Amino acid sequence: MAHFAKLGVDNIVTAVLAMDTVDTMTRGGIESEEVGIAHLTEHHGHENWRKCSYNTHGGVHADGGTPLRANYPGIGWYYNSEHDIFHPARPSDDDGDLMNSHTLNTTTGFWDAPLTEPDLTDDEIAAGSSYRWDESSYQADNTTGWVLVTPE
Repeated sequence: MAHFAKLGVDNIVTAVLAMDTVDTMTRGGIESEEVGIAHLTEHHGHENWRKCSYNTHGGVHADGGTPLRANYPGIGWYYNSEHDIFHPARPSDDDGDLMNSHTLNTTTGFWDAPLTEPDLTDDEIAAGSSYRWDESSYQADNTTGWVLVTPE
């Protein structure tokens, strides 16, 4: 099976299709992204496609193979042509603030916080606590940002 992401305006993924690998092969039996795109264009009338790997997540191939474009995308994800990767939109925190402090990791295809998430203590783990990012805290004081959340 071969997988291709259909790209819309601004390279936003609008669909992900699976197709028979044979439809992506040259006459000599070599798999080719270009052949797959030509097949999809002919059958779907849309020209902007990129091959993706169902087994690639966070820049790692699940079966030990070569990762392709950092991630298997979902609808609404982006294809970043500069870095040739798929990544989700910039995240927002629980308050709805866009996490402008985060940077795109071009290896994993995910957004990295500017500060390392603190480790939970054994007691915090036992209590079911976790950390969440608060962008407004970080913008007010760039030495903070991670907030401990304890279940009620």
